[in-house]
Amino acid sequence: MIVEFEILEEYVENGRRRFRVRVRDTLIVFNVEASNVEEAMEKAKALATKMNIQEFLKHYSELKV
Repeated sequence: MIVEFEILEEYVENGRRRFRVRVRDTLIVFNVEASNVEEAMEKAKALATKMNIQEFLKHYSELKV
């Protein structure tokens, strides 16, 4: 299963550039601080890997059938 990400929003909070990155076709959203879109995507992917999102989504898709 391929996990895809998309940028939902870019904003500045307390002088820091932040991004809301969603796992495509889910309601899972990561809020990350980054200097650009590429860095935001990498940070979101790292968080998803750390949380084992791919295994969760695989299990969830099996339950939906």
